[in-house]
Parts: sequence; C-alpha cells; structure tokens
Amino acid sequence: MAKKVSTGRIGRIDPESARPRRIGKAALVAATTVAALFATAAATSASGATTVGATGSGGASASPQRVGSAPRIPAGAVKTGGAAGSTTVQLSVGLEPRDPQALKSFIAATSTKGNPQYHHYLAKGQFAATFGPTQATIAAVTASLKAQGLNPGTVSADGLSIPMTTTLAAAAHAFGTSFSSYKLKDGTTGYANSAAPQIAGNVAGYVSGVTGLESLTHRQSMHTGLRTTGAKAGGSSTATTTRRTAVASGPQICAGATSALSTLTGSPSDGSGYYSAGNLANTYGMEHTATSGSGVTIGVFEMENFSNSDLASYQSCYGTHVSVSRFKTDGGPTEPVYPATNNGIESLLDIEDIASLAPGATIIDYQGTDLDKTTDTTWLHNYQAMVLDDRASVLSISYGGCELYTANAVLNAENYYSMEAAAQGQTILASSGDDGATGCYRAGGTQQFAASVSDPASQPYVTGVGGTSLSGSPATSRSAWSGTGGGTSNVWSLNNSFFNYQTGFTAPGFNSAACQAQTGYTCRQTPDVAADADPNSGYPLAIGGGWGIVGGTSGATPTWASMIAIANTQTACKANGPLGFINFALYSAASPTTYSADYTDITSGTNIAQAGVGYQTGTGYDLPTGLGEPKAATLSNSLCASLPAAAKGAGTFHPVSPTRVLDTRSKNGSPVPFGGITGVQITGNNGIPSTGVTAVVLNVTVTGTTGGGHLTVWGDSTPRPTTSNLNWDRAGQTISNLVTIPVPGDGGVDFFTNSATHVIADVQGYYTNDTSGATFTSQAPTRILDTRSALGTPNKGPVNYNTISLKVDGANGVPSNATAVVMNLTAAFTASNAGYLEAYPEGTTAPTVSNVNWSSTGALLSGLAIVPVGADGNVSIKVNGKSDVVGDVFGYFTADTSGAKFTAAGPARILDTRSSGALAGGHTLALQVTGANGIPSGIKSVVLNITVTGTTSAGFLEAWADGTTRPAAASNVNWVTGQTIPNQVIVPVGADGKVDLYVNSNTQVIADVFGYFN
Repeated sequence: MAKKVSTGRIGRIDPESARPRRIGKAALVAATTVAALFATAAATSASGATTVGATGSGGASASPQRVGSAPRIPAGAVKTGGAAGSTTVQLSVGLEPRDPQALKSFIAATSTKGNPQYHHYLAKGQFAATFGPTQATIAAVTASLKAQGLNPGTVSADGLSIPMTTTLAAAAHAFGTSFSSYKLKDGTTGYANSAAPQIAGNVAGYVSGVTGLESLTHRQSMHTGLRTTGAKAGGSSTATTTRRTAVASGPQICAGATSALSTLTGSPSDGSGYYSAGNLANTYGMEHTATSGSGVTIGVFEMENFSNSDLASYQSCYGTHVSVSRFKTDGGPTEPVYPATNNGIESLLDIEDIASLAPGATIIDYQGTDLDKTTDTTWLHNYQAMVLDDRASVLSISYGGCELYTANAVLNAENYYSMEAAAQGQTILASSGDDGATGCYRAGGTQQFAASVSDPASQPYVTGVGGTSLSGSPATSRSAWSGTGGGTSNVWSLNNSFFNYQTGFTAPGFNSAACQAQTGYTCRQTPDVAADADPNSGYPLAIGGGWGIVGGTSGATPTWASMIAIANTQTACKANGPLGFINFALYSAASPTTYSADYTDITSGTNIAQAGVGYQTGTGYDLPTGLGEPKAATLSNSLCASLPAAAKGAGTFHPVSPTRVLDTRSKNGSPVPFGGITGVQITGNNGIPSTGVTAVVLNVTVTGTTGGGHLTVWGDSTPRPTTSNLNWDRAGQTISNLVTIPVPGDGGVDFFTNSATHVIADVQGYYTNDTSGATFTSQAPTRILDTRSALGTPNKGPVNYNTISLKVDGANGVPSNATAVVMNLTAAFTASNAGYLEAYPEGTTAPTVSNVNWSSTGALLSGLAIVPVGADGNVSIKVNGKSDVVGDVFGYFTADTSGAKFTAAGPARILDTRSSGALAGGHTLALQVTGANGIPSGIKSVVLNITVTGTTSAGFLEAWADGTTRPAAASNVNWVTGQTIPNQVIVPVGADGKVDLYVNSNTQVIADVFGYFN
C-alpha cells in the first residue's frame, strides 16, 4: 500500500516506508525529501532566532481565517427562514494541543510493547502542562474572542476548550456567519450556521473548531429490539425475583428472572433467545467470580437517567453489590425514565451488563443532558468530563451518530479528548451502530442509505465494537448480526494516527485504492472487535418493574468494557499498568501465530440491514465484526503480557571501553543529508550482548555542520520522539553530547538530522534488565578538577596537548570499589582552533574517541561522561588541543546492589520556557519531574537532556535536588553569548519530586527526560 510522505518543513515520515537501515546491515538512507518530523529544533530562522524542539504556530496573517467548514445539512431538510438572533446558545471553542505530533508519538510509545515508554502514562492532571496549549496561546485566543464582543469562560482543565454562552446574533457577528432555521424530515427543528466560523488570523491556527453553531445533528443510543414482560413502572413482574448470592463461579441469573423471561414470545431461555451474564462469560472464556474486576472503575457515557429500583432488582437477582455513582454534566438529565419515556433503557443495559459480568468493579455513570435536548456542546461536555475526571480506566460509550453529518469541530474535539484519554491510560470503547453499514439511516434524508460509519466508534483512538448473533449454551453458532455498524471512515486515516495499527488487516469489500485516492491515506476501518448484539440473542434487563430482553451494539460494548476491566486486574497488567489505548495490542494479538488462540473468527453473515448496502464477513478481519469475538482468557494474557526482555524496567549498567560505532566521515565521505536518517546496530556488536539490553549510552558528535540544526536519537522501530539530543546554531560547528537511548527488541538505534552534517557515535556503556551490572549512587554535584586554579592537578593554566591524571577514588566520597564515575567535563575558553577531550580509565590505552569537541577558540563547552575507573582509582583526561578543563562529579557506579537501577522513560519534553518566557539570570526554577511522562514518585535521580538557547551573555546552568543546598562550585551547561548548547545531566531528585535549575544569565531552557534511577 502506498505511503504518503510530506515534503513540508514540519512533515511526517511513515515508520515503515522510511525506516532507517543500520550499519552492518545496509547503507545510509538519505531521506532527503523529508523535513523535520516534529521539531524545528535548533533551526535558525530568517530573523536569526533559534528554536529547540516543537513550538506551536498560530499563523502570522492578520486576516481572519475560516476554521473548519459549514455543517452538512441533512438531505430533505427544509429551510424555514432565519434563526432568531435572541436564541441563547452554549458554544465551545476547541484548542489545538501544543504539539499534536508529539502527543501522537507519546501515545504510540505508551501503547507499543517493546517501547521503554510502554504504559508510562501521564499522571492525573498532567495533560495540560505536558500537551495542552500554552498559557500564551490560551490568553491570545481568549483576548481575540473578547475583541469580537464575546464573553469566554474559564478554559477547561486540560486546556482544550473555552466555553461561553452567547446569542446567535452575537455569534453571527463574532464569527462572520449567518444562521438559518430548518425543519427536518422527522419534524424536528433546529438551526445551522451558513459558513465556517471566522477566526482572527493571528490565533486561527490554535483553534480546532467552534461547536454549538448548529443543532441539527442527531445521535442515538445503540440498543434495539426491547421486549418486556409488560410490567408497569413501580409494579412487579409476573414472576417473583428471588435474591441470589454471588458464588465462586460468578453471579448467576435468578429463577424468578428466567421464569419471567420465558413468558415472552417464543419462550426464550438462556442460550436460546438471550444470554445471562454467566452464559456470556462462559461463551467468551471470561473470568467470572463474585469479585471479577475488583479495584477497577468503569465509566459509562449516558445522555439520560436510569431507574434506581430497576437496577436494585437486577443486582438483587444476581446477588451483586456494585457501587454505581452519578457524575452529571450541564445539570444532567431531567426527563422521566422508562416506561413513561424510552429514557433509561440504554443506561440500564450498560450498567446491568457490567454489574453482572464484572461485579467487583465500580461504575461511574457520566450523565449529560437528555438525548432529545443534547447539542454538540453538551455532547462534548460529557465526553470531556469522563476524561478530565480520570477516575475510570475503562470508558464505555453506547451512543453515536452518522459520521457524515457530524461537524468537523466535534470530530476534532472528540479526537483530542480520546488522545488525552489514551495518554492517561484510559481505554475507550464505543458501539459501531445498529443500522448496518448505513450509519446515517436514522438521520434521515437522501443520505440515509449511504455507506457510513458511526462516530465516535470510527475515531482513531477509540475501539469500535461491532455485533454478532449467538445460539447455544455456551454459544455453538456465531455469525455477524445484520444490524452491526461497520465500514470505512470518510474522515479518519490511520497514517494521521502516526502508526497504522490496521496495516495488513484489509477487510473484504474494502476498496483501499479508492480510499487512498479520496483521502491520500489509509482509511480507518471499523469496528475493531465484536460481541453479542442481536436482540434475538440479547441481554436480559430488569426494567420498568419487570424483565425484558434487548439487543444492539450497546450490549456488545459494555461486555468488552467488562473484559478489559477484568484484564486490568491480572498480575501482568497490574505490573505494567492499565491497558489504556488497546488497538495496538488488539491487532498485535491477531498475528497469524496467535489469532486463533485469542479470537473467534466470525466468517458468516453480513451487516446489510438497509437497501442492500453492507459488507460480507470473511476470514480474519472484516467490516461487520472486525477481528472477531474474544477468547478472553488467552486474549487478556496477550494484552497484559509483560514486556519483551529488551524493554523491561529497571536495569544495571555495564561500562565499556569507549568504542566508535558510527562515523559517517569514514563511511562514504558524505554527511547525513537534510532530513536524513542513519542507524546502527547496538546489540550483538562490540561486546554488547544480543539480548537483555534495555538502553545504551552513547557520546554523539556532529561535525562539518552546514547550518543550524538538531539531531535526534531514538530506538529503531519506535516512533521518533519530539525531543532533540544535539542542537547547533551555525555552519562549521563541531559539538558533542552524551545520550542515553532505550534499545528496542531489534537492538538498533536511529539518528535523524534536520540539517546536513556528519554524525559520530561512541558507545560508553549499556544497561541490561538483570543484576549482572553496576548500580548507581548519585551525589550532590562537586567540582574536583579545574585547571584554572590547579584544582585536582599540579599545574595551573590551560592544558596543551597533554593528559591529566585525575584521582577520583575518594573524591566527593567516591568509594574505592567504584567501577565508573559520572563526570561533567568542560572545555573552558579554548585556546586552539579545534580539539577534543577524551576520558578513559587510567592505565589503559587511550581510545580513539571523544567526550567534548570544539571547533573554535574561546569556546565554552560541557559534556557528561561516564568514565570507567582505572585500577589505581584514577581516570585519564586527554586534551587534544589547548584548553582549560573543568570536571564536576555527580555520582558513581558500583558492581553491587547497593545503588539504584535505571529505567528508561521517554524521551519526552517536560520543560520549555519559550512558551512562558526566558529564565532570568540569577533565578532558580523548580522543575516537577515525578508525575511527568509517567515518572513515579520516590525516585533518586533523573536523566535529563538540558538545552539552553537564546543566550544573551556567557553563563552557566546548575541542576540539583530541590530542597537541598545549591552546589557551591559545579555546573551542568556552560555557554558563551548567542550559543545554543545541549548537555545531558544526571541529577538527584528532591523528596518533593523536583529538581532545581539555576542560570546566572538570561536564557531559554528546555529539558527532555530520558529515564530515572531508583
């Protein structure tokens, strides 16, 4: 399948089509047509300003711009005139995340097994600070809205929406549109804007859309075919409900319910007409005990209330005691429930199904306004509430609407909320619909028989759940239910989700060529999975004071939610964290070698429910049933399986004699080109084992730079991060930095540069996931070498092509059994045009590698080094050139278990002062490390890459544990005026989870986390 590659400055590179090849396997890949993937890191602009990493752009044009498009009016609707300008409306202005590509990369990393970031989710409340729009962006958009006469409210906690209440007249003026009234075919009325909202050009790029400008969208709950015993509200069923006690085999339906249900037409029984919780669990191989799902909270999305008494009757029948609480948005629902209205059927189906399948779980019922009063804005309020609340690790949505008629502002907002949920480790499942492949059937108009999927099931970061028909006890016959929704999205493409988790899963009837021609990408196919949904094999309900049977993908969705909740309680999931966004893992489990063990393939039936439009099932993935039904016991194990050895958590360090593993100068004489990628095989070479390696420590150098730029290093076969490891600001530079890079299962690391340059990499050590290596002890930074004052050396003054013998045994408490010392080396105000520092264990031959490099006189450059200690307790520092040398010790490694082990985390950006203003000289910034990017509390030290840019005079940066005394004489980053300089730091973390950063002159500071010691 063709891949689309962007050629713009901020572009996209598909990880499959442009994967770099590694030295020892193939030659350099020159991806010359690909620009920076995420960042404009260290690229010098025309104005001379230097940027490091990703920053948002609101657009420079002052002219107003249209954002999105006008709503699609359902065919058959009749315009009845202009809408009343006095009509009060709730609007919501959606904001773009500060770096959507970084967010996608983070989700892919946290969702991909073998990635060191796997399941390292954001802590509650961290989204806004990590991925939300900046305060400057929020302030600019708010000011722009006020300038148009609007009264914007307080931005949401995640920073993604600004609410406001206004009138249609005021909205028309502010957004440069008019409004008309319409009468739909079903007799309902509403209004819609005639044009996309107009936004001031300086902030239009920050706005994802404006919702609430139309009221024509129809949504529905996805249940169907309710049959009841005919009891009235408040009455009793024709058969007494006998209270049961939940037993070890799981809650079983009571005799009173089965007796009542048998009175329905056709005399249905368990396995022939409906499926009780016990039978359904048995059919799907689900764990089913009185405590299944214990400790997990499941959230259900509802736009209605439910009957407390009906739920109590159901739980009494099954002997369950599940806690169900209500969380109301926009005041919640107000209308009465079934049988006075049809409200409450959906809620009872969702809640009762979960209560009997996962009786140990806790349920939160997120209740928005009643469905017939729901607007785009109130719909999104409820959607966003589940995510912001962040108490439920599994979210079940049994509602949806025709994707074709859903406003793009709503689709964008749902997408970002779904991404936020994924970043937080929440699983979202949504019903694929009950009208077959014609998802617009109930929306009316001439499009009602068009092939369309349902939103939000088609969202890329949502798991769509389709429906099947069952018979037998447990089920012995399965087929697609004709009503199940399914098809291909007209909106979403999986290349836009960064990773195409559906690669290789092309459904029968899916015209990939036509889809690609239409969208330029691979269209999202839905559903992803399926479960029982046919009302003829449906779900028993306690409802209206009696009992009934109901079907729909509304039943399949909470069934899957229950299974995921139970999986989250398994030992492996507890160890690795909740499953979160499961689509990567679902499709991975459907590989040819594991598919039959994890899924039941549905190979009969169609989803042709209306006008002959629909799709046929087939072997493997298909559009009516997705991957199929779960074999829960084995599928749960596959989803929860612990990480491959190469990516498991805490590891120990193995120092090596520095060895050059990459040098593009000697390779072919050509630098890595603009947008180019090269790679190197780490494992299995240079004495590094083939398995068990979790991370590698490299000293990376760029030389012969052709202009400002940045270099990023990351694990092969994983998403390229938005961070950078090396930054430079002009042509002709030579600059180095230590990098600690997670090593994936294939053992390779990749190098990307957005500016042509030669790249050199020297390996200094590696981490393994066992206890065979050394552990780390961090110390307060202490200066042990400074040739300017003869500290640590007998001679004062610059070293001229000579070697320093430095005693580290005993320095700053470094013990005699230390195997390696962590030092920050600085070449201070170099006196030769070019040169380098090279640190190695004393008593050994000097390797042909380097730690710090310079390419001009007067340079001030630092580099972290992990140097093995010689048998005499010394390290040697060779100065190839003329320069003063400064050395600060930050800790040491010992070959025992007394120290801390390393866990890779990231790379991820946790600080960028460019969005809030430079750090003023003489000031200290307390940086919260724990909680960011999934870093746990209680860690001992953190590995950061710190970059300074926009420097206004020579200066230095110091990092130390918050709550402790600032080091008397030590530094981490040093610079001269106008430089952009990076350096890796290993710094102790305060008891409050913070590190302090001090600068002695004004500068912007960027910090990227790479891991931690604990």
